[in-house]
Amino acid sequence: MIKKQEGRFGTFEGVFTPTMLTIIGVMMYLRLGWVVGNAGLGGALLIILLAKLVTIATGISLSTMATNVKIGHGGSYAFISRSLGTEVGGSIGIPLYLSQALGGALYLVGFSEAWLSIFPAHNPDIVASVALAFLFLASFFSAKIAMKVQYLIMAIIGASLVSFFLSRSPGPVDVVIWGNFPQASFWLTFAIFFPAVTGIEAGISMSGDLRNPGRNLPVGTLSAIGVSMIIYISVAVWFALNQPSGALRADYMIMLKTARWPVLILGGMLGATLSSALGVIVASPRILLSLARDKIVPFSRIFSQLSKNGEPRNAIIFTALFIEVALLLGDLNTIAPLMTMFFLITYGTINLAVLIEKSIGIPSFRPSFNPPLLIPLFGSLWCFLIMFIINPLFAVCAMVIIFLVYLIQVRRNLSAPFGDVRSGLFVAIAEWAAKTASQMPQSAKTWKPKLMVPVEDPENWPRLMEFIRDIVFPKGTIHLFSVKVLSTESAQKKGIPFLSQLLHADQTVEKAEGKTEAQLQHELDELMQPIHAEGVFTTATVVAAYEFLEGMSIITQVVRNAVFPPNIVFLTMSADRTKDKTLDQMVRIVLREKLGVMVLALHPKKGISERQTINIWLRSRSPNRNLSILTALQLRRNCDCAIRLFSVEANDTDKKKTEEILYHIRDYGRMPETTEIAVFVGNFYEIIADTPKADLNIFGASKDLSGKHMHAIAETVNTTCLFVKDSGEESALA
Repeated sequence: MIKKQEGRFGTFEGVFTPTMLTIIGVMMYLRLGWVVGNAGLGGALLIILLAKLVTIATGISLSTMATNVKIGHGGSYAFISRSLGTEVGGSIGIPLYLSQALGGALYLVGFSEAWLSIFPAHNPDIVASVALAFLFLASFFSAKIAMKVQYLIMAIIGASLVSFFLSRSPGPVDVVIWGNFPQASFWLTFAIFFPAVTGIEAGISMSGDLRNPGRNLPVGTLSAIGVSMIIYISVAVWFALNQPSGALRADYMIMLKTARWPVLILGGMLGATLSSALGVIVASPRILLSLARDKIVPFSRIFSQLSKNGEPRNAIIFTALFIEVALLLGDLNTIAPLMTMFFLITYGTINLAVLIEKSIGIPSFRPSFNPPLLIPLFGSLWCFLIMFIINPLFAVCAMVIIFLVYLIQVRRNLSAPFGDVRSGLFVAIAEWAAKTASQMPQSAKTWKPKLMVPVEDPENWPRLMEFIRDIVFPKGTIHLFSVKVLSTESAQKKGIPFLSQLLHADQTVEKAEGKTEAQLQHELDELMQPIHAEGVFTTATVVAAYEFLEGMSIITQVVRNAVFPPNIVFLTMSADRTKDKTLDQMVRIVLREKLGVMVLALHPKKGISERQTINIWLRSRSPNRNLSILTALQLRRNCDCAIRLFSVEANDTDKKKTEEILYHIRDYGRMPETTEIAVFVGNFYEIIADTPKADLNIFGASKDLSGKHMHAIAETVNTTCLFVKDSGEESALA
């Protein structure tokens, strides 16, 4: 049973407030007026929109990831590493942490400059260091205290905006829709303004301290992006309507000088820089904590420790010392473009991770917030394009640094407790990547149905292929095979070795008498052609053997060790009870190779054409529930059927416990909210006979998985049944 992650902060204080205060920063007070004066109202609004498109796309991608996986500490690093692996996550996370910490130093430098406008005799280094000490103490003892401080700062910034919007115009103003860019080109103006929108990391990095990250992060991040966008647009429009373009270009402090109450603007400037620095000091140690827990950085044991109240104090101390050293180095403007590049690479990689997971179509990607593919595609391309528009040299430098860090992580050969989708990616994109994909770590996260289907006579299978198609579509695979059963003479001529002594000689199967291998191959190809035409990866093979069971044993062993091995063998159960022993032999061959098993018991009259309702029967701790649930979800994905989770217990006490388990399975398995759940008390066979009928009943196979047992259940239910047995590689909760 999965326990709900315990966090201390909700959407407003944990995500919206730090994100909002980092976005609404000193750029609004000191540069937005200049942008309007240089670009005109239309140019300024276009610049704001183009810059905001980055964070909007990234915010939507983050919302997608947050509703698909459970994320602890680490923010963007955690999202990326759990999708693209620790090597990629570490190569992004380390520069991201350093640039975010250096951003804290820049905010403190901005605070000291605003402070000096009031007290010009003060030493700027001392002012910045004292401010850092104050913020360090607030975050060191409790992030709760830091969050409360941000409420005060938000109130001051709100009051400063009121003072600004109540300012008076010096006289009639000719509104310039499109400026002639006398002081900077359009893209240079864009580059100067862009850092104003790179503040969403402050809220993302708090992911490990949120009560419900899957809800808090999407709502808080997107709300902050939307509200800050409205504020920036409103300020730009107010500037254009009330101040001449020449005055806006000439004076960076025009907001202060024209406000109704200048002291509030000054307080807002001080509060904005202070809040941005506070957001960094609270958030960036969480990134370092996550990097340390995954052993990405040196001294991981030290930085991964938490205090009794859950604060990463060692990481906070190191971050504060790092910022202080950066402050003592002097002017940091020369490295500011490089920092912007790291943020852009992070945002671009987040969009890229969502793009990859959506593209490869693995069943584990089931976010409750699922935007169109165009959004992460645009977000990733736009982020990387902006990097080269702003500064090609710094863009190349940032990419080189990240690539070097990536190579270092690869050489360290780190392993992580979580799965990722890299192997699924390489399998999906091309066969030439097979070697790379096989070297990547496999996990339940990348699982998708890959069926191996033994076909005795292809002429009897067309009505079942649609059902098989619905299990694997769109990204699964199907490998059909048949056996040309040879006579003793023909086997000796072809040099076929006999394995029949390992099997029971008295067990026979229906043979494709009179058909050549070429004919069987042609029939298999025709059988899978409709599914192949839909883009499903399919193969067909015919082997020659003395018995069908012998051929099945051979091909199962061969394909099990192939580059793209199957994970499930799909079998059918004959109505002829004399063939149960043959079915049992086939099941034993499959289990020997540690593959999953599906056995379809087709109702002779009802068949499987109607699939409006599926009943899944689970024991309270069924070892086969993962394949049962994943199969039902795949079928629902392709035929929009209703799913019901049923179980049978001996008494009411066990019934209550099992109901709780089933509800947890539904919630954490991200099954449809309409999934019905019911636990019955009584005899298993009596219950399944009287339960509301379904078009398909899925049962987790018993330990022996005998044909006799499956026939008994199928006859009692009196509908088509599917018996499944996990291979151990599946997980419905991944």
